[in-house]
Amino acid sequence: MKEVAQAIKVFPKPNEQPSGETAAVLVPLETLEAILKGIQSLNQEVRDLKARLKGLEDQEEIYHGPAPQPEEIPLLREYWEKRREVLNDLPSRVWGIEEDLTSLEKAVRKDEPKTPGRKTAARIEKLKDILKRNGGSRAFTQLQDDLGLGPSQFSQLVSKLDMRVFEISLRPGAKRGEKVLKLKARIREPLMIQ
Repeated sequence: MKEVAQAIKVFPKPNEQPSGETAAVLVPLETLEAILKGIQSLNQEVRDLKARLKGLEDQEEIYHGPAPQPEEIPLLREYWEKRREVLNDLPSRVWGIEEDLTSLEKAVRKDEPKTPGRKTAARIEKLKDILKRNGGSRAFTQLQDDLGLGPSQFSQLVSKLDMRVFEISLRPGAKRGEKVLKLKARIREPLMIQ
């Protein structure tokens, strides 16, 4: 303790005359020990903070890469300006994509048949049963007779059919303009042949 006090010239040396620059201050030993412990704890805290700072800098390099060099800064600014322009332009692009999707959805809905009424639905089911019993296809005139419908009623029924399930074709080798209604490939629907 005396070495510390002499180093800071608080106590004059025995053969030294007190001058105006030096003054003798009596400090209890416990106080000096407390100050020394405080200085040691502060030095330890500084070392710990330096180690933590070094660790954080290492993590930053791992996750974000090393800090840019001074010559790279103009390139990075240019990159961020272009990126900002693209991000500002993004809402208009998304809006355009949404419009395209809406028009595609309308086109798909347009091709889907409207839901028929109860009577029409029953006639379509009866038509399917007749076609299944007759090998999957039958002439229009035969179907009109089987269903007991007139030509205009049958035409309206055909217009309401789902063309994903049914197919209309001309009968080869038959009289001119004779149409045939066929069932397309069916999944999980057994074909009943009489």
